[in-house]
Amino acid sequence: MDAAELEWIEWTTPITSSLGAAVATSDLSGRTVACRQHILADTIPIMTPFVEAGARVRLAPCNPDSTDDRTAAHLASIGVEVRARAGMSAGELDESLAWLVSEPADALCDMGGDLIVATAAAGHRPAGALEATTTGLHRLDGLQIPFPVLDWNGIALKDLIHNRHHVGVETWPAFTAITGLALYGREVVVVGFGPVGQGVAARARDLGALVTVVDLDPVRLVQAQHDGCRVAEMPDALRSASVIVTATGFDGVLGEPQLSQVADGAILVNVGHSDREIDVDWLDRHPSTPIRRHLQRYEIDGRALYLLNRGSLVNLAAGLGIGAPQLFDPFAAIMLLGLDAILNGQTADLPNGVQRYPRPLEERVARAWATGSA
Repeated sequence: MDAAELEWIEWTTPITSSLGAAVATSDLSGRTVACRQHILADTIPIMTPFVEAGARVRLAPCNPDSTDDRTAAHLASIGVEVRARAGMSAGELDESLAWLVSEPADALCDMGGDLIVATAAAGHRPAGALEATTTGLHRLDGLQIPFPVLDWNGIALKDLIHNRHHVGVETWPAFTAITGLALYGREVVVVGFGPVGQGVAARARDLGALVTVVDLDPVRLVQAQHDGCRVAEMPDALRSASVIVTATGFDGVLGEPQLSQVADGAILVNVGHSDREIDVDWLDRHPSTPIRRHLQRYEIDGRALYLLNRGSLVNLAAGLGIGAPQLFDPFAAIMLLGLDAILNGQTADLPNGVQRYPRPLEERVARAWATGSA
């Protein structure tokens, strides 16, 4: 990346860049940060201040399909230890996690829970960790993690803003960029009506789709009706859907029983963190044809099914040119301040296991966001 592009990234992430400038002046020499996350342009203002403060930063991807190679190359050029490239195989992804866990770290930044679980299993005891996803929290539920884990997925800023609004804002431009299709008149089924599903459904309706919601929670089904969506049981919804979006955070939501009922020509999309909400392994047992970048057709019992981005988060599909670092700026700042707090001992008194992200740090970011001044 050249200086002009880096200047633009800084300009579009003013909260993180401003708070990061203060972090960069501290002395973090001898400290190690290990991160397993999506590696996109907004990662740069998170990682750079820690490098400038003298910390050792090690980085691997949490998803094989959300790594921007130019970002990874830039971070490597400033001293971040990076094991990542776009399109890594499952084996390479596992190897990158093993590499990340091969040495102890003082602070962890995780998306999906795998780094936290593997670190605990390896016997390492960092001062603390961050977890950003519903999938990761499901994975940690019931486990005895021997260090504090700051849950920032459940804070109001992320739940009410990023999950509810920003994922939906980015999902449908990605869908159109990959498929060349608009949503007018299409029957869209949203599986999972948590904050992410709500935002995806609302944007689809705004773009002319007929939206049906599937959810196990009857209260959410009533909410969906009040938002102008139809509701249905999974089998009924799948039979007529032209686009199916999973947004649950759980693996196997669309498995063989469900995929066997999907209508001919349906397009399968995932916006949950797990890249196995749709059973891609089962789909791969059938004849398939790459149609265009991030779009694959499967032939199943005389039906054609289309899968976007190999079942990974479609809103983070690499190389589409639709990413908006500005939307993630406050959440990058949440990560930056959380890691800084861990490294500076501010979480030392917290009990082990999953804990709420510190409210004062959330409020600091919210205030900067609302006032335009960090």
